[in-house]
Amino acid sequence: MARWIVPAMAFVLLAPTPGLAQAVPATNPTYAAFDAFLSEFRVEHHVPAMTAVIVRDGAIVWTGAYGWSDDEGETATTLDTTFSIASVTKPIAATAILAEAVAGGLDLSTPMTADADWADTCEWLSGSPIPFGSGGPQADGSTIAGMDCSRAVTLDDMLRMRVNGDGSSFVYNPISYARIDRVIEGAGGRPLRTIVRERVMDPAGIHDIALGWRDPQGGSALRLLALPFKVTEAGELERIAVSDDDFRAASGIKASASQLAQFDIALDSGRLIPAAWHERIFGTPVAEGTGDYRYGWFAQRWQGHDLFWHSGWDPDRYSAMYLKVPDQGLTLIVLANTEGLWWDNSLVRAEIDKSPIAAAFLAGFVE
Repeated sequence: MARWIVPAMAFVLLAPTPGLAQAVPATNPTYAAFDAFLSEFRVEHHVPAMTAVIVRDGAIVWTGAYGWSDDEGETATTLDTTFSIASVTKPIAATAILAEAVAGGLDLSTPMTADADWADTCEWLSGSPIPFGSGGPQADGSTIAGMDCSRAVTLDDMLRMRVNGDGSSFVYNPISYARIDRVIEGAGGRPLRTIVRERVMDPAGIHDIALGWRDPQGGSALRLLALPFKVTEAGELERIAVSDDDFRAASGIKASASQLAQFDIALDSGRLIPAAWHERIFGTPVAEGTGDYRYGWFAQRWQGHDLFWHSGWDPDRYSAMYLKVPDQGLTLIVLANTEGLWWDNSLVRAEIDKSPIAAAFLAGFVE
């Protein structure tokens, strides 16, 4: 019955809705054009619910909320609507881990073997057909280095995605990243959820955010969750069950765009990590070419500017984008309840400019 109803509701769910602007006059041509672009993108890519926030110089200057977050077209999307942010969890978890290390609660030189199952995981993954496990040439012409299980990989290596090959360059390896909480606890550290709550959420003043499906302090995050949809080959919307995967360093957070903006503002204000760490991540120039991965962030050089970002992809359910342009004091956050934001980014190259939304933002806002 539900599968029959959803296609019939598609016209309602995808009907164009205006964005909700804050702090910027509706007549501002740059913001108005971007608002119109997102509204059209949502309809063209069959996204029922989408939200966006722009932060400039430590303040939210514009927001957009589009569509409806239920399958009946009755609950309008708002800035409080939450989504699974998938791998956008990584920079948040990494920030908390760095803060915990600064406080003496863990050691970044801890070997990944502190996870009792790491050796078996590495052996399985390195022998699997998964590209970031066994490596090899890819269709886009890149070559991915396979995992070398004889290397003494550390927590610091993992936070910089240096678990593959000899570690001289990054390979995006989310399965290995998902073992980080086991490494920390295996070395006697605190549960990752506790670390993230205390080191990030509390100082940032973020409440009602779910650190995983089973978070006892998740508050309203699950009640306000936009239901996930899959777009079929016929272009119809199909309701999909919400994943019950719990919280890891790699993924699991359910949050709103405004909550991610709170994190962004707290991060740049110095409330989360010391200035030296902030400079190490965002202030060290990025080399031209393939880019870098720094403690939860892809980093790339684009037309004279350093970009720091992460994408999120919960297959057939959700997608997310978090993009920072530090020399412009700019941040863009976009969340959706389909995989419509996903652009199949490379495992070995940082290329957010290949995303249509990122490209439109960069063209419109970066001087």
